[in-house]
Amino acid sequence: MSGWKKLTSIYLIFPLLLTGCWDIKDIQDVNYLTSIGIDYVEGQYVVYGQLLDFSDVAKMESGKPLQPIPVWVGQGMGDTTLSAVNDLYHTSEMRIFYGQIITVVVSENVLKKGLKEIDELRHRYYEMRYTPWFFGTTEPIDQIFAVTPFFNLSPLMSLLHQPQESYKQESVIAPITSREFVSDIHEPGKATLLPSLSISDRHWKKGGDPHSMLEMDGVFVLQDGKYRGRLTRENIPGLRWVEPQTQRSPLILRSGGKPQVALSLENPKVKIIPHVKGKEVTYTVDVKLSGNVSEIIQPMSERLMEEKAAELVQNEIKRTFEKGLEIHSDLLQLEHALYRQKNKDWKKIYAERDFKITTESLQEIKVSVKLNNAGKLKLP
Repeated sequence: MSGWKKLTSIYLIFPLLLTGCWDIKDIQDVNYLTSIGIDYVEGQYVVYGQLLDFSDVAKMESGKPLQPIPVWVGQGMGDTTLSAVNDLYHTSEMRIFYGQIITVVVSENVLKKGLKEIDELRHRYYEMRYTPWFFGTTEPIDQIFAVTPFFNLSPLMSLLHQPQESYKQESVIAPITSREFVSDIHEPGKATLLPSLSISDRHWKKGGDPHSMLEMDGVFVLQDGKYRGRLTRENIPGLRWVEPQTQRSPLILRSGGKPQVALSLENPKVKIIPHVKGKEVTYTVDVKLSGNVSEIIQPMSERLMEEKAAELVQNEIKRTFEKGLEIHSDLLQLEHALYRQKNKDWKKIYAERDFKITTESLQEIKVSVKLNNAGKLKLP
């Protein structure tokens, strides 16, 4: 065989050795789920899927769209979550992909029923990650998925998909990922706090008409992996002061019901100290906060501000603790602190018994507040 024929043969063989993705699909040929919701109604599971057209999302890079980006919400029903997903497939024109899910929402009915079916769904579809945000709700999930943000922006900019942005500005209820949720429910003595998502049309208007927006209005509480109940935002004012993730949160000092000073408190440093005497345990909660003065309505010295703020924070923590006890939950994570710090004592005292935290368990709440500055405001 001549040299040029050998060379030609080699060139023809090379393409056969190249690997490639023979079954790869274009982006427009796949339905990408961005959120998935699970409900339990009259003995059947209902699975909701939120779809977005990523080509519309990409167009936003060149400017704000004139029209709202459409949101598609699908619904499937079945005896299990997997059969409900299969029911959804019946009318899906293209393959559904789970690797882009940003948020998982479950109803209170699902929390009451148990989390086994949620685990089955997550383990069945390997594309699903543990990074999505995790919420509970008492609202219809399809309506949650249909809420759109300001200015015709992408639904990916909403609280549903970016809860951390709102939390940075006002830290009240900490968002949680699926990974954190799964980790917490398996931690002995720990209360898992799942943010409750609701729809509100009280705050914003568009062209004079109310515009629905999402908000976190409370928490669903699971103690040692068992569902205990739901607490509203008003019932848990002290959670923010014992949550290390808190970045800043407002506090209003009042006298006779009238506001005097508005503060912004930041970055709590929290210590929970267990005191073991025989088979009895009490706890001290030590909280240190720093902050700034946001507004002065009635003149007050800096020292008095710090004292009144510390007293108010202390009362909010105690109130939150007591609300948790009403549903047999330890919102301050006292028992978990004993489990972590004095595991041998925990095994002797708690491992063989059910929930043991009582009002007497909380021996003391210590709070100190240090105000760094008042900005342009002048303190007396």
